[in-house]
Amino acid sequence: MSGTPQQPQRSRFWLIASLCLNFFLIGLIVAGLVVARARMIAGAASGGEGNLPPEVIVQLLPPSGAAKMCAVIGANTESFRSLGRALVDARREVFRAFRAEPFDGAAFKAALERATSAQIALVQLRQNIALQVTEKLDASERQELSRKLVQRFFSGGRRERAEHRGLRELCAASGVTPR
Repeated sequence: MSGTPQQPQRSRFWLIASLCLNFFLIGLIVAGLVVARARMIAGAASGGEGNLPPEVIVQLLPPSGAAKMCAVIGANTESFRSLGRALVDARREVFRAFRAEPFDGAAFKAALERATSAQIALVQLRQNIALQVTEKLDASERQELSRKLVQRFFSGGRRERAEHRGLRELCAASGVTPR
């Protein structure tokens, strides 16, 4: 008869232990979701098109490839500036049309279309520069870049913190100064 009263106490222990473990695991899942959301927001804020900034590419290229990339960027700097200004102006126009009283739907739509066209032109310039750089790199430079990209982003482990240097500084170190 002494075995009967202890059965409920044992089951209570396992119930409490199970509940504690469940709460702990739920906390881990929530923490993971919060961190993932923060990374997603940070990625979107830093140009979330999935493109690597040119500073990262210049750091991963061998010195000869970095010089070639900086030369291409230098040759296209004015185009970047003009298209960037056009995009900023188009976005300002969108906000002006949005705030206008009385609201004009046609003007707002036209402003959105101009902003979209400006953004597309900027993306096309980036693609053109990427193509120019890739065409100038030789096979060994492309292989070294791809090896370093895989090592840095797909190695599965924590990557080392890279120093954050500006594009001008990196290009100056490679011997080419963009305008």
